[in-house]
Amino acid sequence: ALERLAASLGSDGAACLFGRPVIAEGRGERLSPAPVLPQTHAVLVNPGVSSPTGPVYRKFDQLTAAADIARPPLPASFEGAEHLAEVLQGLRNDLEAPAVAINPVIGEALQALKGAGSLLARVSGSGATCFSLCASEAAAVDLAARIAAARPLWWVRPCLIGGPWG
Repeated sequence: ALERLAASLGSDGAACLFGRPVIAEGRGERLSPAPVLPQTHAVLVNPGVSSPTGPVYRKFDQLTAAADIARPPLPASFEGAEHLAEVLQGLRNDLEAPAVAINPVIGEALQALKGAGSLLARVSGSGATCFSLCASEAAAVDLAARIAAARPLWWVRPCLIGGPWG
């Protein structure tokens, strides 16, 4: 009952009940535990635009033929940030292209995140926040500083993600 209520609040509502990383498929209704993520330095960027899920899904429906493409199997664990980025290169966020089509500045944020020190840059969910996985804390701090200097009105933060979940 609680999962249905959470799902009614938004596509990622049920995922928030897990309290740990999950793999969301379909429109977020099919959830499974994700492998434990290694502690990885990252940069988060929000270019200051709204990116509501509803319009992004509608744009997805316009841009994409209905298909349920199976994702490749995931490893039981990751050996580090580089391995995580390598595996994620083989996966995709189906909402990235529609989010960028609606708000091209999200694409600009992605391009900014692909700078030196970035292992992988993606849109988070339906946007507008984007992230970059980085090889080290120094790389994340440097990348964040360069983006913040170039785009002072954007929200930019280096951070640490992953690690054990209890």
